[in-house]
Amino acid sequence: MTIDEIKKLIKAGNVEEANAAMDKLEEENKQLFEEKKLEGVENKALENKKPEEVIELKKVEKVEDVKNNAKTSYENVFAKILMGRDLDLQDKLKFEEVNNAAYTHQVANQPILIPETTMAGILSLIEEQHPFYGEIRKLNVRGNLTIKQHVSVDAGDAAFVDEGTPATDEKNTFAEITLTGFELAKLVRVSFKLEAMSIPEFISYIQVEIADRVGRTLGNAVFNGTGVKQPKGLLTVLSAQSGTPQVVTTTEVTYQDLTALRSKIASQFAPGIKFYAQSATIWNTLANIVDGNKRPIFIREVVDGGVGTIFGVPVVEDDGVPAGEVVLGNPAAGVVQNTNEPFSIQTERSVVDRETRYQGYTVLDWAVTYTQAFAHLKVTAAAGGTGE
Repeated sequence: MTIDEIKKLIKAGNVEEANAAMDKLEEENKQLFEEKKLEGVENKALENKKPEEVIELKKVEKVEDVKNNAKTSYENVFAKILMGRDLDLQDKLKFEEVNNAAYTHQVANQPILIPETTMAGILSLIEEQHPFYGEIRKLNVRGNLTIKQHVSVDAGDAAFVDEGTPATDEKNTFAEITLTGFELAKLVRVSFKLEAMSIPEFISYIQVEIADRVGRTLGNAVFNGTGVKQPKGLLTVLSAQSGTPQVVTTTEVTYQDLTALRSKIASQFAPGIKFYAQSATIWNTLANIVDGNKRPIFIREVVDGGVGTIFGVPVVEDDGVPAGEVVLGNPAAGVVQNTNEPFSIQTERSVVDRETRYQGYTVLDWAVTYTQAFAHLKVTAAAGGTGE
């Protein structure tokens, strides 16, 4: 086995196997050691050591290299690359290990995977700003993913039967949905002043920047996506249903509209449902609705991420819902997203503009699996109105 092969073993973390291979080369190393001493190439500090001791010393150094590489934080490497700082040997090894690509000086030529810890922070920020999107079920399966969408129960509801008579089998109608993937890209421009930041400050800054730009797109598309060059949003799916059974249409939101909205949620999805609406809709409309006894139905009570409750159900602010409208639903039970290309970043430095451009990129898709888990209160213009 050659030295290069042994180095590959060390890089892969196979320390014991590498040490065994080095033992086999011990005789050859002894001879080389003597030759280098005679030629004056070997470090003088090694001249007082025996060849066996030098070999063992090199073994320890290699083991320490592996340990140091394991301790190197990819998050720090990621930050250094984006900030244009030089990487040492251990940083380069960590970069190759995570991205499965040889390090080049021009890292901008290849995408850089965002560290899991950084990505978790980004997703957390997106979930805070866009809670509906934050609660949908998320998968990470490479390539296309086919899932079942429940359409209806055609037969087989529970019924009383005579003794010895078998129950009727339940018959369900399912539609197959294939999540292929839509490209999502966002460009972030920042000045060279970032280079003066510490790594923790930079990580926090880039998380906020990406979460703000990507979050707005995802938070809006999960409701309003057209399905053309982007995933199909929940409201697009509900409005396309024959007879729109999950949609309540009104010209002015009333108490009766909200009870009608609540009635459209199937009982199995009731645990976990929430009202979603823009802040202005909540405080200008929902908070002022009263019941038959002129009592407000909106209770100001911070619970489960919401700002209050209606009928005991949390009311949550989400800017993705159209102005003046309300969505009631259980996103965790009724929407599935698949990311088939992890989020990565490419960088480009412009000396003229004194800025660094960060291009975030991912491929994802989602689908509504149970429309019965949602209801949409749609507000239209009154008859004879301008609609403005």
